[in-house]
Amino acid sequence: MADASLTTPGAVSRRFLFSVATAVPIAAATAGVSSGSAPSGLQPLLDRYRNIGIRLREVEATYARTLQLIPATFRPGFPPGQNIVSRWAEWTRAELDALGLPPSMTLRPSETDFIRYFQQSLSLPPEKRGEAKRQHKIRIAAWQDRRNLQKEWFSRTGLDVMSRERRHLLADRNRTERELMALMIGPDKAATDA
Repeated sequence: MADASLTTPGAVSRRFLFSVATAVPIAAATAGVSSGSAPSGLQPLLDRYRNIGIRLREVEATYARTLQLIPATFRPGFPPGQNIVSRWAEWTRAELDALGLPPSMTLRPSETDFIRYFQQSLSLPPEKRGEAKRQHKIRIAAWQDRRNLQKEWFSRTGLDVMSRERRHLLADRNRTERELMALMIGPDKAATDA
């Protein structure tokens, strides 16, 4: 039951966890105690965590450099007036106006934004709904074209591969943190009792 409740710790508890985890072998060595008194499996986990961290930093640095090689409109960015990064391609106000979208439409719209705008038009009188559906299809096709261009840039530069590698490294890091947490505070509390 205790194992099922273990989750990846937050930043503060993560810092505590790893300071304790690294202090145990050091304290054992300085106290003249054999290194065997450290919990078994601790050193390989710490080595794995370090290697994952090094590789993650390398991938993120390469990703950041490579991202600068694609046009700014296809990079993730902050829509004007918002403080949340959007992964969607950027449009100009003139492009959105040409599609008949309102000035309130964000410059980095998702497909959901287009669908939401269309759903609002369903309250129009029945004779205007046909035109609204036709416009919606044009807008969605334009959005898909823009999205495909963005995907092409990410594929051509290898950013899509780097993103997948980053996700795998983050998953490995989280798995390693859970294993360290289980070792530190698991049922036998090996590391904290040492």
